Amino acid sequence: MVDKQRAIFNPEQAAAFDAILKSITNNQGYLFFIHTAGGCRKTFLYNTIAAEVRRRGQMALYVVSSGIATLLLDGGRIFYTFYLCFKISFSISKNSVAGLKWNSYMFPVIQQTKVIIWDKVFVQHKYNINTID
Repeated sequence: MVDKQRAIFNPEQAAAFDAILKSITNNQGYLFFIHTAGGCRKTFLYNTIAAEVRRRGQMALYVVSSGIATLLLDGGRIFYTFYLCFKISFSISKNSVAGLKWNSYMFPVIQQTKVIIWDKVFVQHKYNINTID
C-alpha cells in the first residue's frame, strides 16, 4: 500500500515524505508543518506516513484539532483532540504546560510513538503548540 501511494505523490508530497521519514529513521525529532490549500491531499500524505511507520512496526499517533478530521485518517491510534491526548487546559497562557503525568495511560503511548501527526495544527494558538514542545 505505501509503495503504491508513494508512487503517485506529487514532487512536494514526495519531498515532505522523504524528509519526515529521514527524521524518523535517524531519530532527529524535527517538526514539520504541512500547510497548503484544501484539496492538495495533505490527508493522503499523513495516512501514507503513518502507514509507513506502522509497516516498520512503530507507532504513529494522530492528534486532531477538530473531531471531524478523525473521519479522514486511517487506522492507528486516534485521539479526538490534542486536549485529551496531552492533557492541555482550555484556558492557556504563555506559561502553560501539558498536564500529562508519567503515570497516566497516555505516557507510555507517547513514549513509544515515533511520529505525531497533528492535523489542522495551524488553527491552534501558539501557546497550545508550545505546551507540547
